[in-house]
Amino acid sequence: MRYGHTSSPSQATLLDLSWGGALCQTPRALPISDRPLWLILPWALGETIEIETTLLRQKDLANGRHLLALRFQRLSLLHQARLEKLLGRLQADDVQSNAPMAPVLVATLEVSIQTVDEWRWALGEIAKGRLRIRAPADFTPGQSVGLQFNGVPTRARLRLRARVLATESKAMLGIRVMRSTILTLEFEHPLEVLRQWVEWLLRQIPPDVKPSSPLADLQQQTSQSAVIPARLVLSEGERCALEIGFPEALDYLMTAWGDVSTFEMVFRQLLFGDTGASGTWTPEAWEELQLLQDVHDQVFGLSEARRIRLKVGRDVR
Repeated sequence: MRYGHTSSPSQATLLDLSWGGALCQTPRALPISDRPLWLILPWALGETIEIETTLLRQKDLANGRHLLALRFQRLSLLHQARLEKLLGRLQADDVQSNAPMAPVLVATLEVSIQTVDEWRWALGEIAKGRLRIRAPADFTPGQSVGLQFNGVPTRARLRLRARVLATESKAMLGIRVMRSTILTLEFEHPLEVLRQWVEWLLRQIPPDVKPSSPLADLQQQTSQSAVIPARLVLSEGERCALEIGFPEALDYLMTAWGDVSTFEMVFRQLLFGDTGASGTWTPEAWEELQLLQDVHDQVFGLSEARRIRLKVGRDVR
């Protein structure tokens, strides 16, 4: 452990390590100081993982040592990648030793980027150190999350860290029974590192790229707003065929959930190609689409026009 960048490191015993913090023992109590406290972990070939932390708690132990609870404050993109690899190895070791199954490292949100213009806008916000997204679940201010981006020509393959600064519950457009949460996030990386990364990504974007589908056209206005939709990332085994293969179509359908007329219009557009998502349905995805329609019909009913059409030619004997 080390105060600031220039002081000599002192020894500490690592008791527990997670995505968001660590528990350590030290032979001496730490002085109260405004200087950043750095946790230094060993890495391969003599390299290290250096993490700027905040001291949450300090407790004197009966053996004369001191227990420290640290929260990770910020770290570089390189050291973030190393930390996640280290945590993955520790989890694998726990599995091989028949230890209780470790929980998921951190809640991860996949930010769905629909157009190149939206990607440019999002990168501009990231360079400022903050981003607002719409999430399908509640989060607590102060909670750390992982962010990964999907749907852009040049994908941000390195996951970012962010902390929830504020939450705001909102009713989604056209939905009566579902709500989403708008999260204001602050990235847990040095601002200069984020700016350099954003500049590199911006240079990878082709200068003149048109939206790839009519669905992207429908989403273009999002790039001008202050909120981008995101979804929780689950394991492949927990995700349905629509989530895995057709996430944009599923999002499009969910925006109309609970509104009978709008849902039927959106469903027809998915079936007949108005969104650019049809024509490639897998059997599993097609079955899930029909199930969603059946559930919606049973819960919210049918429009008058559709009820009349269903009566035509029906065998009533």
